[in-house]
Amino acid sequence: MRFICLSLAMLALAACSKPAPQAPAPVAAPAPAYDPWPGTYEGDLMVRISNIHKVTLVAASKDCTGDVGLAGGETPQDIAPDHLRLVLKPDAATTCTIDIVRAGDKVTVSESGICAAYHGLTCSFNGTATRVK
Repeated sequence: MRFICLSLAMLALAACSKPAPQAPAPVAAPAPAYDPWPGTYEGDLMVRISNIHKVTLVAASKDCTGDVGLAGGETPQDIAPDHLRLVLKPDAATTCTIDIVRAGDKVTVSESGICAAYHGLTCSFNGTATRVK
């Protein structure tokens, strides 16, 4: 009888006790986001975009050579997922704006304002380029 009472007491205690805490489910790290910008693009001009979106532009043709950022790149504004904008001020009164729009592996570059300080009067940063690496 004593054994039955002891067994009933243990069952009653087990029914009233809190369940043992379970270990939290492992949390998987999110997959790294793919950034389609970094790479080198060549065509009417050369565009190089680093993994932190530093931009180097080289306008090279038979008659001129111009560049922006060869010493380390310029940091653009992210206008949209497929649009970067560089706003350069060669002096206090002059602004050169360069827009880079990406469509797949191609970029279209267009300039507005006064950018001659970067490429002279015989060429521009207008053109298209395709990713080469």
